[in-house]
Amino acid sequence: MELSNLSIVLLGVGAMLSLSTGIILFVVMYQRRVVSHKHELAIIQLQKEKELSEATIRAEEEERSRIAAELHDDVGATLSSVRLYLRNANKEGVVNDAVTLSQELLDESIGKVRAISHRLQPTMLQHLGLQKALQSFFDVFTKTGAINIRYTSDALPPLNDAIALAVYRIVQELVNNMMKYASASIANVHTLAHNNMLQVRISHNGEGITEDSFNEYLEKKNASGLKNIATRLKALSGTIEFANTDNQYHTIIRIPL
Repeated sequence: MELSNLSIVLLGVGAMLSLSTGIILFVVMYQRRVVSHKHELAIIQLQKEKELSEATIRAEEEERSRIAAELHDDVGATLSSVRLYLRNANKEGVVNDAVTLSQELLDESIGKVRAISHRLQPTMLQHLGLQKALQSFFDVFTKTGAINIRYTSDALPPLNDAIALAVYRIVQELVNNMMKYASASIANVHTLAHNNMLQVRISHNGEGITEDSFNEYLEKKNASGLKNIATRLKALSGTIEFANTDNQYHTIIRIPL
């Protein structure tokens, strides 16, 4: 009888241990499924954000191309026609200060239209690559005398169009902001590729921003330029970093290749 009772107790203890083990295993597996599900949702959300960023960039570039084409084909052609008429008038003996001034203003306007068209749709980037396109962009600022931008680069591997265009647009925005707000007189830009990562470093002797202030600007309505930078970086899983050393402000862009 005692043995029978002991057997019952042992069976009961074993059953409780089995039940406890089963419950623990169920909880562990459930938690793993929850964590895995959350991880899957995070990946899906990240993918959706990247797709939205890519769609936004495509729409923006298509609009830029459309405007560039209209400037070049319509406005540029019209201005060139007016210039031709003025030159013909000049040949026919209608020479006065108004005609001469009109020709000069037209030449200046045509140059501006071409420059705007180039910034909207950088043909040099398509034909000669990122490095020459960046050098050409920096030369425009250096020639004004307002700032001296020195550009250097290590040898870069062939870049796909999406990365090259993103880097060009990001640098374009950063340099424009530097000219507007930093009060810099000297800037250095360097590009390199290392460990399957493209890096762009912009350093200048003006005023700069921090990562905190950059994130604060992203919450403001009028910070469209910085938001475009963030959108392009997100689409390519890139990062942006800010640093301040030796009275120099640095902005470092990294994009996986």
